[in-house]
Amino acid sequence: MVEATGKYLNRNVILISLSAFFADMGYQAVTAVFAILLVVVMHEPAYIYGLLLALSFGLGSLISLIGGKLGDRFGKKPVALLGNLLIPLMSLSVLFSNLYILGAFFILGWWARYFRSPVRRAWLVEVSDPAFRSQVFGFLHALDIGGGIVAVAYSIVFIIMGISLTEIILLTAIPLLISSFCLLSAGTELHMNYVADRRRSEQEVGPQSENSTLKENRFLFRAVLISATLFGFSYYALGFPIITVSDATGSYIYGILTFGIYLGVSAISGIFLGTFRGKKPMRTLWSLGYLLAAGSSLIIGTSFAVNGLLLMYYIGAAGLGFATGSVETFEPVIIAAVSRARKVSTGMGWLSSSRALGLFFSNSIMGLIFAISVFYSYLYAAVTSFLAALILIAAELIIIRRQSGDRQVLTG
Repeated sequence: MVEATGKYLNRNVILISLSAFFADMGYQAVTAVFAILLVVVMHEPAYIYGLLLALSFGLGSLISLIGGKLGDRFGKKPVALLGNLLIPLMSLSVLFSNLYILGAFFILGWWARYFRSPVRRAWLVEVSDPAFRSQVFGFLHALDIGGGIVAVAYSIVFIIMGISLTEIILLTAIPLLISSFCLLSAGTELHMNYVADRRRSEQEVGPQSENSTLKENRFLFRAVLISATLFGFSYYALGFPIITVSDATGSYIYGILTFGIYLGVSAISGIFLGTFRGKKPMRTLWSLGYLLAAGSSLIIGTSFAVNGLLLMYYIGAAGLGFATGSVETFEPVIIAAVSRARKVSTGMGWLSSSRALGLFFSNSIMGLIFAISVFYSYLYAAVTSFLAALILIAAELIIIRRQSGDRQVLTG
């Protein structure tokens, strides 16, 4: 059992987070380069790229749910490790010139990522101090995205050096294997404060109070899942902005740099937002997450429509990065808080599943609209993200009203 030290970092938290760093150092380079390779170099239409992403993310919703349930049944470490070891399939995809085989390997690699993600989150919940949960997930997100920043940096350097896009994608298998080694080295000891917190949550505190709490948790759980799904409808792959900027400027490097700005701001936001411990996570999620993402998508689309400055694209990318940091920090914090103690992995599976379901439709629709009108594709993303925020705002108001009513009953 991990002892309580008053600090949010311990050996297991660091190793699991380092695994995220090296994983993103691998597959985020695939994300940055694959879109250009497929659409610009191989001259495949944008809807093919959108379809590959839709299959990767959409069916990944089912894979996430399966991974989460298996994590609760067979243990977090073996399930997370199995999924992580299969992610390099996306690195090997470029060994095949046949579009169907290339696409199949790319999709299978993404499915493996979705398979391990909810289990890894649940594993992190168990080995960390519940009092510092926002900081723990903020730290995870910062290292997660930090690996992506390194991926963008070496992708740009390799392109300048004249290394082919295919070779860059193949090299991503190296950090992905290091990521699996970090997971293998991490332990599964439960944090002392996590155990105490779980015992307290399982104690009977009276039928009326318990029933009220369960109802509120279920309501919040469903509200977050619905919002996550709808936000997923707007949560397009960053390959689209990469293509947009590359097309607008005529430079691959400027396009990939868009991704780097997104990742850099997202990493910083994870650390910054992690300090918002106990400060209205739901409100932070819809305001600095969903609403900010809506405005940022609108900035990118408008910039393209009016032939705006490169700076405007980068401002939009930075806004998307900060919004993603908020979403990745506070969605799992809320789900961990309202899930039953022994079903955290399943709860995280539902969260990943809901997001992936939205991503299936988002990238399909984005690909189709993008081929017709770049501006309207980003407008679609902005509207759906705004609607996701409205759902959480409504849920928050309902909970506040219920709590106010309960206090009146107790005091009246």
